[in-house]
Amino acid sequence: MLNENDFLTFYPQFTIFAQGVVLSEYIRQANARFSDFEDDAEEARRLFVAHRLTMYAMSCAAAGPEATMEMIAAAGKGSQNRIASKKVGEVTVSYSNSSAVSGGGFGLQDLNETVYGLQLISLLKIYGFGRYIP
Repeated sequence: MLNENDFLTFYPQFTIFAQGVVLSEYIRQANARFSDFEDDAEEARRLFVAHRLTMYAMSCAAAGPEATMEMIAAAGKGSQNRIASKKVGEVTVSYSNSSAVSGGGFGLQDLNETVYGLQLISLLKIYGFGRYIP
């Protein structure tokens, strides 16, 4: 099971959250959700927590002047716009910001918003989306 010390050793950039309830809550959620990921359970848990903390930092970055939270948000931010189509003659490019996963009703829609979530998507594809419980 993942704990705060192990998580912060792996991802020291999140130490700003060490004194708060947010980190412990996301670790609790991760431990409950990724028990079926065999040898990759700890990685899935770490990625989930890093993703959630980054999303949290992104939502807080506009609210406060804390540069570390803004840096976390910027560092973990996934690509919003993806090239959906292009045309060479008379140059046309169209972008899509659709999810890397559609999510359906599985609560996966925000995973493409951070680099940690994108890595978690790769694990979900290996083990199957059915093992993830939002």
